[in-house]
Amino acid sequence: MFLAHKPGAPARAIESEADARGITWIDLLNPTEAEQALAARICGQPLPTLDDLSEIESSSRISVRNGAAFLSTPLLKKIGTEFQSSPVGFILTAERLITIRYQPYPSFEAVAQLVAEHTLPPAPATTPAPSTVVPPSAAQDTSSDQPLQSVVAPPQQLKPMPIGPGEVLVALIETIVDRLADILESVGTLLDKLSQDIFKRRQNQSPLHSIAAWQRDLLQRVGSAGDLCSRVRDSLLGLERITIFLGESKKDGVAPASGLPLTTRRFEAGVTTLPTENAPYALPGALRARMTTANRDLSSLTDYVAQAASKVEFLLDATLGFISIEQNGMMKVLTVVSFIGVAPTLIAGVYGMNFKDIPELGWSYGYWYSLALMAASIVLPLLWFWRKGWLGGIK
Repeated sequence: MFLAHKPGAPARAIESEADARGITWIDLLNPTEAEQALAARICGQPLPTLDDLSEIESSSRISVRNGAAFLSTPLLKKIGTEFQSSPVGFILTAERLITIRYQPYPSFEAVAQLVAEHTLPPAPATTPAPSTVVPPSAAQDTSSDQPLQSVVAPPQQLKPMPIGPGEVLVALIETIVDRLADILESVGTLLDKLSQDIFKRRQNQSPLHSIAAWQRDLLQRVGSAGDLCSRVRDSLLGLERITIFLGESKKDGVAPASGLPLTTRRFEAGVTTLPTENAPYALPGALRARMTTANRDLSSLTDYVAQAASKVEFLLDATLGFISIEQNGMMKVLTVVSFIGVAPTLIAGVYGMNFKDIPELGWSYGYWYSLALMAASIVLPLLWFWRKGWLGGIK
């Protein structure tokens, strides 16, 4: 899908280079090869592919080529009850913004709606300015009876302010940050519920056969929470790099170019330079201030993710600890059962030996004596274990 977003108009498909003239924001959603080639002709240079956007090097995620800034970051999206990450690319030039994504995101739809609903502010109603009397001049006959001419100042018209590509990019980043903050709020709620399920004493004790299923469910939930924190952190770090880059887009300085022209990279970024005063993609002061604010928000969200990751690690250790306690209790029961079966087996083995001269063989109460001895060898250890508290380890 290849869409053109124009202020005050709904999004429309781009089928030729003429359709992109005068368009501030061009959006590629899961583009085909033909759409990718058309976007490259419009941009005037090759565009990154999905493999290029998936690179993890900082030089691959932020680069400059021929006056255009190529930015990319992984972005998190909630699909049903699961979360998935997909790379998103931004190409910022002086004339337009080109976005490349392979999944629909609510943030993009929200900003597209804002752009479509944007209308230029109407010119304010003006009242006639007070007449200004022109003083008599030498060329004017002051002795005539004609009234003096008055000069009225023309009303000042409000110049419309169009939306630039930098403003669209800043709005996208701010909306994405807000969406990630909402996801982190859901992460906090999920971890609180998980903590209650782990540490809260269950009123209705589950049978032994369901304890393993309950523990398995806890481990799966802890693992999902840890994976979610990792994905959110990747998105925040990518956006933080972008905001720093855009926020510093007015600083002087040029990065040293490599002396070796050879490269094995599929997407060559050319000579990468740091932002300068003359960079075509540089943002004005107001937008750079908004980028600075977004960067502070991202820093706070990164700290929140770090705290959430620490809590996930703590919950994982607690879950494994409870599993170890359950296993130790089971082993304790098995130990008690095996121990109380040793003495009766020993007694039965002694009186089951095939020796002719066994004193108890001729005793009429020998059978009942051996049974009573076996019962005593079972009951006495059980009483001793009960007094020690070993029989109350499994609930």
